[in-house]
Amino acid sequence: MRGADRILTTHAGSLPRPEDLTRMMWDLLDEKQVDEKKLQARVKEAVDEVVGLQRKAGVDIVSDGEMSKVGFSNYVMQRYSGFKNRAQFIATDLGEFPDIVNKLFVENEGGRHLVMPNVEGPIELADHEAVNRDIQNLKSALNGKSPDSAFIAAVTPGQMLFNFPNLYYPSVEAYIEAAAKALSVEYRAIVDAGFNLQLDAPDLAMRAHCWTGDTGAADIKNYVPMAIEAMNEATRGLPPEKVRLHLCWGNYAGPHHHDVELKEIIEPVLKTNAGYIYFEAANPRHAHEWEVWEEVKIPDGKGLIPGVIDTLTNHVEHPRLVAQRLEKFAGIVGKENVMAGTDCGFGTFVGWSGCDPKVAWLKLEALSEGARIASDKLWKH
Repeated sequence: MRGADRILTTHAGSLPRPEDLTRMMWDLLDEKQVDEKKLQARVKEAVDEVVGLQRKAGVDIVSDGEMSKVGFSNYVMQRYSGFKNRAQFIATDLGEFPDIVNKLFVENEGGRHLVMPNVEGPIELADHEAVNRDIQNLKSALNGKSPDSAFIAAVTPGQMLFNFPNLYYPSVEAYIEAAAKALSVEYRAIVDAGFNLQLDAPDLAMRAHCWTGDTGAADIKNYVPMAIEAMNEATRGLPPEKVRLHLCWGNYAGPHHHDVELKEIIEPVLKTNAGYIYFEAANPRHAHEWEVWEEVKIPDGKGLIPGVIDTLTNHVEHPRLVAQRLEKFAGIVGKENVMAGTDCGFGTFVGWSGCDPKVAWLKLEALSEGARIASDKLWKH
């Protein structure tokens, strides 16, 4: 979905869950007994609520807020087989600051519920109805509006490999091939229902300085092309204009001084089948990287979704700043090829966010107002 006469707005998928739903999700993660019917009813209500809030904030292309998921990536352990036991996540920039680690993952209740299991068996779709429930809940919440005005996010094969260490498959290649095959069913169901598909792939940028388990950092020059190839295989046959690839450097409030630069991974990233490239462009570590787009040629038919809102602070961006950022990208790649987004989600893992839930909605309002300001200027000249 492209804006013919203005810049459209969207975000990265996850949004703050209601407190009671958050508690239910934490109970699931703690393996406590949860009333499944009550949970599913509350998820449906929460999707209705969050779609209404997005519309009120002026968001054009909305999501279900990932209300049904314990996290943007680890939801797979609820829907696919092969996951067992807990692994440890490592980020080298955080390793230098144990007090930050304690604040994010020990003192914070959401952080304590951030579970990354190993893969200790075959990755196969176990809950065939989960994605269909997501689809039906979002369709119902749209209240007759076109599903093309909404998207559903899904994890990528590479992100699975990154987050969930391989203790089963004979090789990395065998693992990622199995993940791609399993996930392709979810991808196709989303697109066949008329929704846009967001492929969540923070691994593309993070794998150079982060890992789960004892794998260590990867050679990004080999890793990114492999991950893109697996993603392309899983999305083969899907219309590119219905798919957007989201890459980021980790939605955690760390120093990020070990982040790989966008220019180092952009060449293989542009080989994605996805019609939109969605990337961080607002936070202090990556706001300067608009320069990259002056130097690379974007393949025909592809558009950009720059993050123009920082999701890790409680500062609410001024709409004029949002407009300036969007105008800069429009000047580089053309106004018709730009959509306004946030750097990442506001509820990446359930109950775990660097931004206060109420502030998140103010930020989305600023996003919408900034896009209106930019559109007024861009389409008048």
